[in-house]
Amino acid sequence: MRSAVTTKALHAFALLLALVITGCASPSKVTYESVDLVRAETEVTPEALLDVGIMLFDPGVPADQQTPTDWVFPEVRRAEARYMPVHLKKTLEESGYWGSVWVLPEQSEHMDLLVWGRIDESDGLSVAVRVGAWDATGREWFNKTYTTKVPEKAYSSYRDLTQDPYQNIYNEIANDLLVARQRITSEQLIEIRRVAELRFGADLVPVAFGEYLNETEGQFSVRRLPANGDPTLARMRAVREREYALMDTLNEYYAGLYFELGTPYEDWRRLSRGETLQYKELKRSARLRQLLGLAAILGAVAYEANDGSNNAITSTAIIGGIEGIKSGFGKSAEAELHRDSISELGRSFESEAEPLVIEVEGQTRRLTGTAEEKYREWRKLLRDLYAEETGLALPGESATPTDAASGS
Repeated sequence: MRSAVTTKALHAFALLLALVITGCASPSKVTYESVDLVRAETEVTPEALLDVGIMLFDPGVPADQQTPTDWVFPEVRRAEARYMPVHLKKTLEESGYWGSVWVLPEQSEHMDLLVWGRIDESDGLSVAVRVGAWDATGREWFNKTYTTKVPEKAYSSYRDLTQDPYQNIYNEIANDLLVARQRITSEQLIEIRRVAELRFGADLVPVAFGEYLNETEGQFSVRRLPANGDPTLARMRAVREREYALMDTLNEYYAGLYFELGTPYEDWRRLSRGETLQYKELKRSARLRQLLGLAAILGAVAYEANDGSNNAITSTAIIGGIEGIKSGFGKSAEAELHRDSISELGRSFESEAEPLVIEVEGQTRRLTGTAEEKYREWRKLLRDLYAEETGLALPGESATPTDAASGS
C-alpha cells in the first residue's frame, strides 16, 4: 500500500516538474496606477505663496562606493540625485501653487520650505524615494517613502515627453506638499516668511539679528520684529537678493545638467527595466528548477528506502532531478549575463554624465563634485560683503576640511 502511494506521489511530482521545466512559470505582471498632478485653477495670490528649496537628493550609496552592488550603480545614483530634484522643481512650478522654487546644493534653513530626499531604489522598473519637508519654523510637513512600478508604456516615444517615466512619484510628492500647505493658516504663512527672513539675517550676522528669534528644540518663532526703516534690515534684504541671484545661477547649472542627462538617463532606465524583469524571471525560474530537481532526487531516495521495487521509477526521478538542477544552473548563468548587461549600461550612462563648466561673475567655475563647497564659499563672500557695507563684525569661523580644499 505504501509503495502504491509513493508511486502515485512520484508520478504527480514528475508531472509538476515537467510543467516547470517546460516554462509554465508566467512572466511578472506590473500593475500601474496613474497619479495626476493637482494644478491651480486660478492664480494664487502672492501672499499665499511660499518659496521652496529642494536639496540635492541623497543618492543612497556611500560616498566612497565606486563599484555596483545589489542592483545599485553608484555613478547612476549620483547623477539621479541631481536629476530628480530638478524634475521635482519643474513639477512644483507646473502646479502653480508655489513661489520661487530652487534646487540647493546643501541644507538652507532660511528657506520658507525645505524639501529633502533620498533614493532607496531606482532600476527603471521599481522606484522608492524617501522625502521629507519642513518649513522655516521647524514644523515637519511630512516624512515618508514614495514607491511606484513603471510600465513599459511610460518609456514610449509617443507619450507626453514632458512627463518623466517616474512622474507618478513627482506628482504624489507635489500633491502631498499641497495638502500640507492647505492646513497652514494665513497667520502661519506670515510667520513662516518672517522666520525665514530673520533666520537668514541671523545666519548672516548673528549679532544683528539673533535677538529677534526664539528657538526651542529646533522650533523657531519671532520674538520681535526689527523697526520699520531699519537700515540694517534693508541691507540684509539686499544681500538676500544677491543670494537669490546666486541660487538662480546654480539652478541654471542644474538645469543644464538635467537636459544633458535626459536622453541617456531615460535610455538607461528603459533598458535597465527590461533587463531587471528578465533577470528576476530567470532567477525565479532557476530556483524553482533547482528545488524541484533536488526534491525529485530526494523522492527517489525515499522511494528506495521504502523498499521501492520499480527501478524505472527511481531512475526516472533521479535523472529528471539532475536535469532540473542542471537546467536551474543554466538559468542562473543566463541571469548573471543580464546582470552584467545592466552593469555595462550603468558604465555607459556614467560616461554620458560628464561635468559641466559655467561662467559666474566673469570667472569660470567647475561645479560638479564641488558645488557644495562653492556654495559655501559664495555665501561666505556675501557675509563678508555685508560686513563691509554695515561695519558689523562677523563671528569667528574655523576653517573646515572642505573650506580648505576649496581654497576659502
